[in-house]
Amino acid sequence: MPEAGLFEFTVPDELLREAVAHHRNPKAVADIALIPGTGEGKPPSLAGVLRAGGVAPLALMTAAAFVPGMFSNGLGVLGPNIQHSFRLSLAGLGALTFVAAVAQIAWGLPVAVAGDRGSRKLVTAVTLLVFAVVAPFMALSPNVWWFAFLYLVAAVAFGTSDTVMNSYLADAYPTQARARVFAWRNISDPLAQTVGVGAMTLIAATTHDWRWSLLVALVGIPVALALLTLYEPAKGANESSHILKASGMDVHSQQEGAPKVLLGSAVTRILRIRSLYYELVAVAILGFAGTGVPLFGSIYFYRVWHQGTGARGHIYVIIGLAAFVGIPVAYAAGDRLFRRAPQAPLKLAAACIVLYGGLFAASLYMPSLWLVVALQFLANVAVAPLSISIFQTLAATAPPEVRSITFAMFGVYGLVFGGFAGAVVLGAFADSVGVTTALTLIGPVCAVGGALLYAGSRHVRGDITLVIEDVLERYAEGKRRQAGGAIPAMQVHNLDVYYGSNQVLFDVHLEVPEGEMMALLGTNGAGKSTLLRTVAGLQHPHRGVIRVFGMNATFLEPEQLLAEGVALLAGGKMTFPGLSVRENLRIGGHRLRRDGARWRAALDEALERFPGLVALLDRRAGALSGGEQQMLALARVMLNRPRLLMIDELSLGLAPKTVDRLMATVREVNAAGTTVVLVEQSVNRALSLADRSVFLERGRVRFDGPTTELMGRDDLLRPVFLAAAASELGCAWR
Repeated sequence: MPEAGLFEFTVPDELLREAVAHHRNPKAVADIALIPGTGEGKPPSLAGVLRAGGVAPLALMTAAAFVPGMFSNGLGVLGPNIQHSFRLSLAGLGALTFVAAVAQIAWGLPVAVAGDRGSRKLVTAVTLLVFAVVAPFMALSPNVWWFAFLYLVAAVAFGTSDTVMNSYLADAYPTQARARVFAWRNISDPLAQTVGVGAMTLIAATTHDWRWSLLVALVGIPVALALLTLYEPAKGANESSHILKASGMDVHSQQEGAPKVLLGSAVTRILRIRSLYYELVAVAILGFAGTGVPLFGSIYFYRVWHQGTGARGHIYVIIGLAAFVGIPVAYAAGDRLFRRAPQAPLKLAAACIVLYGGLFAASLYMPSLWLVVALQFLANVAVAPLSISIFQTLAATAPPEVRSITFAMFGVYGLVFGGFAGAVVLGAFADSVGVTTALTLIGPVCAVGGALLYAGSRHVRGDITLVIEDVLERYAEGKRRQAGGAIPAMQVHNLDVYYGSNQVLFDVHLEVPEGEMMALLGTNGAGKSTLLRTVAGLQHPHRGVIRVFGMNATFLEPEQLLAEGVALLAGGKMTFPGLSVRENLRIGGHRLRRDGARWRAALDEALERFPGLVALLDRRAGALSGGEQQMLALARVMLNRPRLLMIDELSLGLAPKTVDRLMATVREVNAAGTTVVLVEQSVNRALSLADRSVFLERGRVRFDGPTTELMGRDDLLRPVFLAAAASELGCAWR
């Protein structure tokens, strides 16, 4: 039995019960739901949280975020000084800020990928060390081009702050305390806006040269070295470690030897999580305020209220103190709100940003400076819980395997889309109509962002339920392995696939034992080809888990799956008609190009299996008959000696004798140990090939069992027989 508290305080009881109720194997996971006290009681104290994860990880990650944050906020306040030194217009200053924002994005995604693939503490330490060494040299820049170039390099440290660090902390500390952990980490922001800005502006005011203030970046060197002493928690440790341990599996057992997740597949899956999609669009809009306010707010105080460097520093220290009031709201209420209703933190975030926009816009028209500062102080109090609430929701809904990339996506959307408008467009607008009128746009922009966050909150419960389903699926699989069960060649669990807004596969569940030949039947449009394409990595699922030979392949790309022994012969003419047969085969063996001996052996084996191709090697593939082209396509696929071969409509449009020859080859391949999944329209042919069949109808599995039993299901087979008869009549007519 899993240890008590596996899901304790992580999700509301009703979500857990819902996931278990819909799970395909409830008996295997019922003991999770029946743990006494699951989901009851109060969240553990901060002392208990720190005992579980230690003080050092939270303290050092907070310090690692503080140093670049101090630098960035300080440069924002020193914007007029930099503008004067390099003789920039407001639009030019905005462009410089946008370049810095783009640099953060340019580094953010690669850094996040590195964090998801390797050690997150190492990535954080190295990027901070680069920043601490490069940033001080910006003080020596003779012109804005050198300044921008060095900032581009130093910005690598900004890429880890809300990405790799948050992913690390999500695994280092209990899930039931994520709001409080993120709140403590986010203390770095108000510290940077107060202590950091105060220090940089004090140095600049004292030395009468803003360049000396850039030396504060050197503080990052000892912090980076200390980060190297931390431990590295397993990715997804809180979601799966108890499950894997309880089922007799090593925490890393599903990761060892598995191909690394690629950025493209990760982003595709992330964008299909509904609540995250709304959050990303909202953050893209909110980036307008996040980038524009720090820069042009300083210009506002300089031009409208005639505040010098030191005075602006004091103002922003006061405004920055607001976060020390607002963050405790997320600290005290975040975990309790999430426990009561998981969508509540996102609704809180929506209210925070709308209130911020209204207060900030109103502050611009106050008759006295102290009222301006007071309203902006209240605005910052209101917005302080925003990022914590969003990060808390994100950590609960994002797959652990790509959590760093998910956090990075918020930077991409916020700084690329919103940052462009907030820096360049807002700067140009300020040049033409005035900085006060330009900053007023923050109000309606924040209202739109809040509306999107509120809309996204409607999907949080469903998205968390899907995460729980994946956890339960891992547990059930672990129990089976613990019991000594055989590992199937292909497993598809809880699979949903969409094309745009149209759902094609619905909760598909099937397994194919290693060495078996299985027929996949169904009417046209039932989803058979989509299922094979999804397993082969050509289509990414919206929900569910795919395993090949026990390895989680849900996030893998086709080339990675091919390397693991998975091959797909798609329907239609799968040849390159303008190339010769030899060239087609060479393309099929592309993966073997660096090993000449293996390539020649694979080619000899393919030609031995298909001797009819020997005389055709120099003939153009488009000049071959339909049967010869299918023979070539099958030979090209077999060059990689797949362990799992999926064939889509091998017999379509071919003469019966040609089909018989190809099917005989498929039988030989299967007899040699290759697992075969065959999409076939002809039920009679499926009966002669496969002892087991799966029948799809409108994207759902309607039958899974012996093919002989399927022959008695007239309710399922009648449409298939009619379609096959129509196809045969069409072939005869042609």
